[in-house]
Amino acid sequence: MTLVETAVDAVERLGYWGLGVSMLVVAPEVLMPFAGFLAHQGILHLLGVILAGSVGGTLGSTVLYLIARHVGELRVRRFFQRRGRFMLLKESDLDVVLDVYERHGDWLVMGGRFVPTVRSLVSLPAGLLPMPFGRFLLFTFAGTTLWCAVLGISGYLLGAQWEMLEPWLGVYGTTAVSLVLLSVAVFVLYRLKEVVYERG
Repeated sequence: MTLVETAVDAVERLGYWGLGVSMLVVAPEVLMPFAGFLAHQGILHLLGVILAGSVGGTLGSTVLYLIARHVGELRVRRFFQRRGRFMLLKESDLDVVLDVYERHGDWLVMGGRFVPTVRSLVSLPAGLLPMPFGRFLLFTFAGTTLWCAVLGISGYLLGAQWEMLEPWLGVYGTTAVSLVLLSVAVFVLYRLKEVVYERG
């Protein structure tokens, strides 16, 4: 049984608790439409589904934030200084990320909840900065709740046809991840060009 199948089974058997715990490790795009369908069936309540999913998703993001906060900026900065060049990273790259977070961190933390892969990554600079814990929780919970509501309500409205969302969410997720990978590829090519130019 896969992780997703286990999570779906947990939601069916344990309801809100199963949904909340599963959302620590499983993407909302996978579980929330199904949970919305269960609400349509009267097995769960839609508001409870959104709340359970939001709490679980927020806790999962908070774990990453706390890990980054424990590691701390100083250790990461030392890593960039000593080994960053092997990953084509400079200490100035860290400065840029932290500077962007100081100016726009609230909206990045909130908006990042809508994008697969990014939703995990945005917690790390927030923890390194560190963004105040209360503010991080507020914007993470707000973004997570909004996205869980969209997915849960969609599953609720579609009822037995909730699986129709899967292809659309698949395209959405693939597009979002592809844009992230494209950005990484552009950065790597730019940095390789810099390295070649510096050597000569």
